[in-house]
Amino acid sequence: EPLHRILYEMDPDFFPSPNQARKAILHGRLLVLQSNNDVSSHDIPSASDKVILNLGTVANSTTVLQDDDVVAVRSRLPNDFYPQSCTNYVDPPSNVADLITMGNVTIFEDDHIAIVNKPEGIDTIGEKRNDLQSALPFMLRPPKILDKKVRKSEEYSPRPIHRLDRQTSGCVLVAKSSMAMTKFSGLFSTRQIQKSYCAITFGEPKLSKSECVDVDGNTYSIIDYPINGKDAVTLWRVVTTVTSATWGTLSLLHLLPKTGRNHQIRRHLSYCISCPIVGDSKYDGGGQLAKAARGLGMFLCSNSIQFAHVMLEDESNVVADIPLTDKYYEILGLTKDDDVI
Repeated sequence: EPLHRILYEMDPDFFPSPNQARKAILHGRLLVLQSNNDVSSHDIPSASDKVILNLGTVANSTTVLQDDDVVAVRSRLPNDFYPQSCTNYVDPPSNVADLITMGNVTIFEDDHIAIVNKPEGIDTIGEKRNDLQSALPFMLRPPKILDKKVRKSEEYSPRPIHRLDRQTSGCVLVAKSSMAMTKFSGLFSTRQIQKSYCAITFGEPKLSKSECVDVDGNTYSIIDYPINGKDAVTLWRVVTTVTSATWGTLSLLHLLPKTGRNHQIRRHLSYCISCPIVGDSKYDGGGQLAKAARGLGMFLCSNSIQFAHVMLEDESNVVADIPLTDKYYEILGLTKDDDVI
């Protein structure tokens, strides 16, 4: 018989329905302390003593209870991060440990929003807790100041306001309240949030002198090409170009997307200037060199985000920048001392 049915039948007061028992298992709330045939019952006067001898195993849907096993209820100890009531889960997703080892994951944080550095290889919002959104309550702190008009922090789990592709790394803006979500989503829709990206591409794109614009003293070429019938504009400039013995000509580009269409930068670089991003398995053209580079991961990073903090009275400007990871310098044959960005 399934474990959730057994638990419901054993203790219907604690588990009012089989579904409640199933959720307790799913959320990691149950611990099975297995019986020890080598120790007599006289040696273990209580279940608490048994915990010391056997720390147990977190129950899952395939757990099979044996005679004399003890089922204990687990809960997360209070800490500085979001409470268990916000997530239901006792344990963080497995990817949280990977995020923590990265260091400098949380770039900016206050009572309203946060900016986090998403690594490549995980979805911003995905399934089965293998995404950034599921990790946020275990990385961020709930608001200290609670407005009665705003849902309490325990009732609102932090959520990304926008998305980056799975293989794109970099800045993700997070809302800590429904009001923050509404206001900053409005900034995105009216294009009042400025983001920049860095990408390494195959080849050396040619600067278009007829379609250029000056931004902060740098000359950017303009790609104005619709995507899925909607206007799409990307500004780009070449930061440096190198010749690699392994990968041929490579260029580091700095990009300023003025719209936010699906795969906009990836499509524009590949289709409009014939310089696909290294490691982009969808738009790299499928050549022998391009396929060989796919194992390196995609070289596209959202390295900066800037906006007015509309949750504050003075709407002060927030700027967050992150450095490129080591792999960008390694493939270019450069060091961080070169300070290309």
